[in-house]
Amino acid sequence: MQSLKTPAPTDDPAPIPFLRRAVLALVWAERAVFFAIGLMLFAAALYSLVQSGMVLVEMLTRGSAASVSSFGSRFLDAILLVLMIVELAYTVILSLRGSVLQAEPFLIVGLIAVIRRILVITVGEAGPHGTGGVAQSVGELGILTGVVIVFVGSIVLLRMKPAPPGILDDDLR
Repeated sequence: MQSLKTPAPTDDPAPIPFLRRAVLALVWAERAVFFAIGLMLFAAALYSLVQSGMVLVEMLTRGSAASVSSFGSRFLDAILLVLMIVELAYTVILSLRGSVLQAEPFLIVGLIAVIRRILVITVGEAGPHGTGGVAQSVGELGILTGVVIVFVGSIVLLRMKPAPPGILDDDLR
């Protein structure tokens, strides 16, 4: 009687080292791309921060009572953009560290973006040159408010879930 032999895993050893090297090369390529993206995000954040500072200085030196809302709107818009970029950079840093990609930083970026839009609409309607589309603005503000509630609820739910080991914010310090 002939017995069936299963082939030994070492019958063809050539593909395994090649595959390992290929996967390692792809992992390093991914990290190089994430590193480049992280550098560009931080450069954009620094540039936006400088622009925010310039708007703030302009508001403090040349601002009048009538232009405070215009300068304030531009300043808040620029600062919230910096926060969004930094949150995205934080997510890239987590990816570079090899941690599992987390949803919370993306939710925070989305929340900041929605708040930015709410401020733009509010200042646009309250300013001296309101767009006049009050009904459309109210509808958009209602939808954006619903999105804020969903984002905040999602963040709360994610924070209630225990964090996996090794992905704590304390690891970055």
